[in-house]
Amino acid sequence: MLIKLRGLKARFKGFTIWALYCVALVILFLLVTFPYGELQARVLAELSRSSGLTVSAEQWSLAWPLGLEWRELALTGPSLPRLQVTHLLMSLLPGSLIQGHPSVAGRADLGGDGNGQRGHVTGRATLASWSHPVLSHLTGIVERFDLGNLGVPTLKRGLLRAEFDQQWREVAGSSGAGQLQPTDGQWRVELTEVQLESVPLGPAVLPSVGLASLKGQLHCRAGTCRIEMLEGRGPDGTVKGTGMLVIRNPLPQSDLTLSVTLIASPEFAQRASAAGFALASPGLPVNITLKGPVANLQLAL
Repeated sequence: MLIKLRGLKARFKGFTIWALYCVALVILFLLVTFPYGELQARVLAELSRSSGLTVSAEQWSLAWPLGLEWRELALTGPSLPRLQVTHLLMSLLPGSLIQGHPSVAGRADLGGDGNGQRGHVTGRATLASWSHPVLSHLTGIVERFDLGNLGVPTLKRGLLRAEFDQQWREVAGSSGAGQLQPTDGQWRVELTEVQLESVPLGPAVLPSVGLASLKGQLHCRAGTCRIEMLEGRGPDGTVKGTGMLVIRNPLPQSDLTLSVTLIASPEFAQRASAAGFALASPGLPVNITLKGPVANLQLAL
């Protein structure tokens, strides 16, 4: 019996050595021969294709064991301000390897706010399958992103917090290539400390506007998002609105129709009157309509 136990131990030891040897070879293969450069370029290309923007990065590196990270990413598009992402980390979730629908967890660090606190986005993306790696589901949270960093002339400040849960499907495009189309989705958006600079409204100019909070909720289905709720309030008055957003490819060409009702505070009405905007009387609703492509909205009273 003792001889048999020693034999089993010897076999187990030999098996362990061979297993460790195989694992070491796999790790060596991943570190030395796997084409990570081509992989990270493919990931950026897919991000560009799905968003309709041009995504480029100055540096990239491995995030062992199953991740990639980029630094100083730039997102650019026609008629849109440049968005700078300081750091992006994407890691494959090990549990998804056996589910047939690979999932990736990601975190992006964005520009900081006026107090030096950095905004960030965390999320999870699920692909259709290993053989067809296109985006099918995306969830995530945006925290403390200062929209003033976008460089929009009239938007001085506004801290964004958002939660989203969106699904996609692939449809044949006019060129025959597959295009991603959003299906069911829920978006909840909140802006705090909003500050708008002077906004031209036809022949008049709306003076700077401050809102303590601005909340919105969207429900999307079959490529159309209904803006179910838009409410804001602050020292300069209140805002309420509803509308519709039809998703186009690329995203900047999406069509927005938004009806907003403003009720000015006495202080704001006084400033507006001095700037030649006589419609802003205290307690009197002012109806504003925004309509057209997101990249080139037209405003009417």
